[in-house]
Amino acid sequence: MVRPLWTRADQAGNPAAFGLIAEVSTDPNFGSVKSFVGFADPMHDHTVHVRAALLQSGTRYYYRFLAKDLTLSQVGTFVTVPDPSVHAAVHLGFTGDADGLMRPYVATSSVHFTPPGAPGFGTQNFDYFVWLGDTIYETESGQGTPNESPAVSNTPTITDYWRKYREQFIPVSTGPYPGLLTFFSSTAHYTLLDNHELGNRQFINGGAPANAPFNTTDPSFDVNTTGSYMHGTAGFKVLTQAYTDYQPIRVSTVGAPNDPRSDGTQKLYFAQQWGANSIFFNLDDRTNRDIRLRNASGDDNGTRADNPQRTMLGATQLQWCEQGLLAAQQQGITWKFVAVSSPIDQIGPIGGSFTITNGPNNTPNTYSTTESDGGKSWMGGYRPERNQLLKFIADNHIEHVVFLSTDDHQVRINELGYFTQFDANNTPLQSSYVRVPGTFEIVAGPIGATGPDGITDHSFPNILTIAQNFAAQQTARGIDPIGLDPTFPGLHSVFREGDPSADLIRQPFDFYSPDTFNYAVIDVDACPPTLSVALYGINSYAVNTFPQPPNPSPVRKILSFEIDADSNCAP
Repeated sequence: MVRPLWTRADQAGNPAAFGLIAEVSTDPNFGSVKSFVGFADPMHDHTVHVRAALLQSGTRYYYRFLAKDLTLSQVGTFVTVPDPSVHAAVHLGFTGDADGLMRPYVATSSVHFTPPGAPGFGTQNFDYFVWLGDTIYETESGQGTPNESPAVSNTPTITDYWRKYREQFIPVSTGPYPGLLTFFSSTAHYTLLDNHELGNRQFINGGAPANAPFNTTDPSFDVNTTGSYMHGTAGFKVLTQAYTDYQPIRVSTVGAPNDPRSDGTQKLYFAQQWGANSIFFNLDDRTNRDIRLRNASGDDNGTRADNPQRTMLGATQLQWCEQGLLAAQQQGITWKFVAVSSPIDQIGPIGGSFTITNGPNNTPNTYSTTESDGGKSWMGGYRPERNQLLKFIADNHIEHVVFLSTDDHQVRINELGYFTQFDANNTPLQSSYVRVPGTFEIVAGPIGATGPDGITDHSFPNILTIAQNFAAQQTARGIDPIGLDPTFPGLHSVFREGDPSADLIRQPFDFYSPDTFNYAVIDVDACPPTLSVALYGINSYAVNTFPQPPNPSPVRKILSFEIDADSNCAP
């Protein structure tokens, strides 16, 4: 078994490449080690990628890096995947969206590794963690104080983006907490590419024509038939190189000679089975997607989004995903987790939006937000491909598919459905919406980004009213409201902070949190493979306040639930 290891090592600005030794051991004291050679290359901002080979399956390892002067790095840890035949318990987490305005991300203070028997607080000890995009923001971080940097210019340079990645691992000016450093060393990570790693400009649409403008309103760009792609431009390659330098990922290339859009691109999608009970699909919905649709006032999620030629994943990846899910079902793998950086559920009316307000009696001067399926979501801008994928899951009776996403800066658990009827413009008819049996999406995060900070009243009555207003407006428009149906197969043990009747009523509020910085925790039991989902987080705080985490951690459980699943496993 091979696992990629990552670090960064800059010897006082040494301009030359230099070697490092990665030591890997099952012993936290490194009594015996496997050694692997790596190089800190200035062409990659002295980041280091090492392939650790010949590792045992289902085993916790510890690793550190040793420099020529015998300087040692801090210790990291990871767990290798269990053998596919073993009904192993799996413990994973995910989140996304880390805006430097919210550093040093207090919500991560409970995501670290503590060896058994050692003192610690808020320990998670994940088998793996998924970072679903926006690992950095290109925007200004802070007010120009030390360790807080300005925004990246509209003309991207790799040094600017390297700086943004480095910034996430150092303390802010107000205290010693090292941001995401301990978080990243505590567990193995999978990552997804999203809009802020790509500068949040034209490069976010990797499948758009190379000459397409940003925020285009020209329908001629809606489907790219030019044969040239944004992912082939110098700007896109600069940003994906910075991303690759700072992520623990393996670099490979898509070979698809019959699909010019995908052929030769960096392969950022993959699947990894974790024991007999679960498999993880890491999708790339940025490299090949058609351009985001715009009109004079913002997103255009009208009939242009119903063009059946538009794609989010590209033909090669879409087929790979469908066949991978089908194969997993045929192999008897119970839980299929699919990570997408853009939400795939429906929250607003087709082609429209509505506003929800908070406070009993809609108290003015507090909080309101527009809820819609924005142009970067599957439902807002790429409806035919969304319908195809979800219908494929339903038609092939693929059970227990759970989509994982972030990006909307709110927590919501939502069932997923597709449409069976369409009008003359190929726009789906809301009345024809059909749920995909047993399939739902978990939207988590942000770990620290704007949106939740707009709510300063975190009381139960206030958040309950927001949730009720949200669900009521959805229901009035024929939209399946947020949350899981109270009779969802296998659902039990529903918990929501502040709601003693959560498991009895199972209302939308019990599956929703718009005011917290958070991450999701997912457990799959060994046998039977019961799924447990919990959201942990903190109340949001204002930008540029840079709070330091207290000890013990303030992170608390916000909501949780469990779902039983049939399985042929033997106890």
